[in-house]
Amino acid sequence: MDARLGWAKSWEEDMPEGAPDLEDRFFTLSIDMLCIAHFSGYFKRLNPAWEKTLGFSREELQSRRMFEFVHPEDREDTLAQNQKVRNGAQALAFENRYRCKDGSYKWLLWNATADLDHQVIYSVARDITERKQREQEREQLLRQLQAVLADVKALQGMLPICMYCKRIRDDENYWQTVEAYISHHTNASFSHGICPACYDNVAKKFGDTTCE
Repeated sequence: MDARLGWAKSWEEDMPEGAPDLEDRFFTLSIDMLCIAHFSGYFKRLNPAWEKTLGFSREELQSRRMFEFVHPEDREDTLAQNQKVRNGAQALAFENRYRCKDGSYKWLLWNATADLDHQVIYSVARDITERKQREQEREQLLRQLQAVLADVKALQGMLPICMYCKRIRDDENYWQTVEAYISHHTNASFSHGICPACYDNVAKKFGDTTCE
């Protein structure tokens, strides 16, 4: 007898009578979300990780078609993926959002395969919400950096400026005020005032007291 088979048989014989089945224990204690779903679209069996992740009881989840819990924007892709699995393909690293009892959504990562003879799908799902949030934050930061770099690039190089009126010539050979040029190439905006030197040299000279 193979040593491994002998060890397994001996181990099973040593289990006390009435001890829970190991497969049931694995299903119950798994951190990942395990499920068996019928081709009709209803969950047949769920492990406790579903309740912990989504907040719904297993009875609530099994009372409605599973697609009703999928985010509306992900429903079409989820139905298409489900159809592929029911046709014999496997779902590998498929992502979608499931609704929680409090109305929020969790991102789930799925692996699934079908038992065509019994018309059921065996699936493992994992909550990847925190990972997706980090990815979105990185993408937002990247977009901000790209925008800043684009602004800097637009202002690089030598700018032709009129020595009299101080207008700037753009790439299309049009002359613009400094304010218009900078506003067009960056997100900056201007508020107008008068500096102390100009106030002394210009405003007072013409008797303008509005700046006092």
